[in-house]
Amino acid sequence: MPDQRLKTILIATIVGVGFSLGVGAAIAQIPFCYRTTSQGETVDLTNLCSASQITGAAAIAATNLKLEIADEEFLSSRIKATVTNRSEEPVAVSMVWFRIKHAGKPLTTVSVAMNRTLSPGQSVPVSEIFDKGDLQGQDPASLDVSFQGWQ
Repeated sequence: MPDQRLKTILIATIVGVGFSLGVGAAIAQIPFCYRTTSQGETVDLTNLCSASQITGAAAIAATNLKLEIADEEFLSSRIKATVTNRSEEPVAVSMVWFRIKHAGKPLTTVSVAMNRTLSPGQSVPVSEIFDKGDLQGQDPASLDVSFQGWQ
């Protein structure tokens, strides 16, 4: 029983990994079995998790987060990502949310409508336009994007 509890805690801990702008997700091959520490080290958790244990909030992951910021002042910008069903069951996803931060301060949250059911292991690209003004004039290179959740 303690082993199962440890697995559950570790899997729950893995859910909210944020990705910095422009950084590819090297751990995207098996995203639910790795975790990046605050020191930037990747920890292999494959002996503690399997796809059959991934449920609830952890069932959906987002990788390859990217911002495309227009150079012109008044044009909209775009957020892009790849959304993946990490579970072994089909999952209906109506919406996903991404947060854009500068120096740890949230600037905006972007909602992306999906309205589809993802098969086990299925990945789909998503993108959404947002108002560049929401970035409050911050340098695009200094922004962080993170996956906030899904419904």
